[in-house]
Amino acid sequence: PNILPMIYQKFSLLLFTLLLVVSTNTVQSQIIKNSDLVYDNNIQTVLLYPMGDQLTDPVIKLNSGERLKLEFDDLSSESYTFRYTVIHCDRNWNTSDLQVMDYIEGFSEGDITDYKFSLNAIPSYVHYQGVIPSGDMHIKLSGNYVLKVYLDSDDDENVIFTRRFFVYEELATVGADIPYYPKKLEYTQHKQQIDLTVSIPELFNTQADQRVKVFIRQNGRWDNMKRNLIPTTVLSNRLEYNYPDGIVFDGGNQFRYFDMKSYYYQAPNIRRIISLDNGYDVILYTDNSRAGRQFETYTDIHGMRLVKARNDQETNIEGEYARVDFSLRVSRFPDADVYILGALTDWQLDPDSKMNYDKNRRMYIKTLFLKQGYYNYKYVVLPRGKSVADVTLLEGDFWDTQNLYKVYVYYRNIVPDYDRLIGYHEFASF
Repeated sequence: PNILPMIYQKFSLLLFTLLLVVSTNTVQSQIIKNSDLVYDNNIQTVLLYPMGDQLTDPVIKLNSGERLKLEFDDLSSESYTFRYTVIHCDRNWNTSDLQVMDYIEGFSEGDITDYKFSLNAIPSYVHYQGVIPSGDMHIKLSGNYVLKVYLDSDDDENVIFTRRFFVYEELATVGADIPYYPKKLEYTQHKQQIDLTVSIPELFNTQADQRVKVFIRQNGRWDNMKRNLIPTTVLSNRLEYNYPDGIVFDGGNQFRYFDMKSYYYQAPNIRRIISLDNGYDVILYTDNSRAGRQFETYTDIHGMRLVKARNDQETNIEGEYARVDFSLRVSRFPDADVYILGALTDWQLDPDSKMNYDKNRRMYIKTLFLKQGYYNYKYVVLPRGKSVADVTLLEGDFWDTQNLYKVYVYYRNIVPDYDRLIGYHEFASF
């Protein structure tokens, strides 16, 4: 029998299947998440913070007139009109069921039209900035929000980055303390236990154990956040959280740091600065594990970054970028990866923050592309298959560490059905 038609038919079917797979992968190549992510390699140094304070989390009070400042650089050689919108989310950062008109009054989209071309910077870039929300957009409800910035339309393929922010109501009062002696004595001098109480108006007392949920965040981390905490005791207008082992975080250690606001001199922790035709290389001194070593007290900025050039430079358009080389001399971790954690990597545990192990040099290495400024960071170990990184293996674990904690109190509203952020409290461990 003539088998050529059969072969051709099978080949055509195989080719169609391959094309379908490629096409499907192309369509799904960019799936937008409600997180702090950049989807365009040209976009660098995305900042979102309350007006006037770059080192503060993007949190604003409902109906207060407070605004957030947005800044970012685009390494393109031409300018664009970027647009943005905001998405309301539930307490777990899933897109809520609300309609845009439920939480936005006025325009639901805005334009980012304030931009400047860089001056004498290598590589060149365009710096954009804006105020969120604009005067034409009013946020009506509290809760978690995602800022989505895009070109032309908010279809997934057009989104260039997303950023989370919070809008809170000042209704709940949080009391928090960190005792020296935790409930589990083996944690003494190492872990930080949060003793927590929440005072709420009687309006929110009905089914408080079901409707009120508390989240606690350490510094800027998302991976080790305590989520959906429910009260162990409900009084008339007071909620207590007395868990048998307590609400416990690793103490960790102070953040490591380096200062590259200027490329004219080598600040502490910088071994060498190399000026090349295509930019700067900043080589940091090789780091070592601090686990098992004595605790050293100094002031850090809780893992944040201060994007700042020399005083004679305008940071926005004259600040220059550098390739910053990190190295960590430790033995390779089996079945685990090492990450650089801090605002310099957007607090993400992803390929952009993961270090590579150099067998010849017997160390982990990583190069980050960063703008002039002052930076904090830590090294963390993430076992494969896990989502919470371990800071103690490389940084140590000390009760004395100056950590910054943020407490978010959510109330599940019925009509309309959404998670209200009825309380926000920030406190330092010392």
